[in-house]
Amino acid sequence: MKKKDGATAIEFALIGLPFFALFLSCFEMGMVFIRMAMLDHAVNTTSKSVYIGAVTQGLANNTVSSDDLEQDICDVVGIVVPNCTDNITIELTEISSLVDLPATNAVCRDEGDDFEPVVNFSPGAANSIVFMRACVTTDVYTPGLGFGLALSKTDNDRFEMISSMAFMNEPF
Repeated sequence: MKKKDGATAIEFALIGLPFFALFLSCFEMGMVFIRMAMLDHAVNTTSKSVYIGAVTQGLANNTVSSDDLEQDICDVVGIVVPNCTDNITIELTEISSLVDLPATNAVCRDEGDDFEPVVNFSPGAANSIVFMRACVTTDVYTPGLGFGLALSKTDNDRFEMISSMAFMNEPF
C-alpha cells in the first residue's frame, strides 16, 4: 500500500502560486482604476471651480497658485492616493483652440526627487480656453507580478497617473 501523504500539498503548490499571482494582479488593477477614477473626478471638480472663477474669489489679488489647486485636488482624492500633495504636479496652459493642445508630455513630480518641476501655470482670463493637466505618482504594490509588470514606471519604481481636461473660462 502506497502512502499518499503530501499529495494535496503538491497540488496546492502547483495551483496556488498562479492563483495568488492572478489574485494580487487583479487587486493591483482595481487599485489603479480606483485611483485613476478619483483623480479624473478631482480634476473635473477643480477645473469647474477654475472656469467659473470660484477659486479666485476672496483671494488678495484674484490669482490662484498651483499649491491651492494641488490641495483642492488632493482634498477630493482623499486617502485613495497617499502623500498626494508631495506627488502631484498641476499644469494650466492657455491655448488658442481645442486642437492646439500642448505638444509635450506631462511633467510629474516624485516624492523621491529633490527638485520641483517647472510647469506652465496660467489660469487664463475671461473667455479663454485653458488646458489643465494633473500628474500624480503612486506606488505599485506588485511591480514584478502580473499587471504591475505592464505598467510604465518612473526611475523610483512608481506609476504615473495623468488626468487632463480642456475648458473655456466663463466671463467672470
